[in-house]
Amino acid sequence: MKYESLENIYREITLLPNIERDKLYHRIKRNFYPNKEIVAYTTNGESLTIEQYRKRVNAGIEQCMRGESIGLEELSKELGYRYADL
Repeated sequence: MKYESLENIYREITLLPNIERDKLYHRIKRNFYPNKEIVAYTTNGESLTIEQYRKRVNAGIEQCMRGESIGLEELSKELGYRYADL
């Protein structure tokens, strides 16, 4: 398909079925903003990109490897649950 002008490209895109147009939009978005798409939210409602999410997961893994974690029994006491209920 040969495009001679921006208007022709726009016309071709608008003629695409909705689902194909959405797929094209998401491919373009991923290529221009590869690490900007929101993939998760914190418990406080803060949005996280894939890059931020990976940093948080890796930080948690590193904390566990350094022994900076608590067991399920201690966590249940801290949260006010009975360990057996979890």
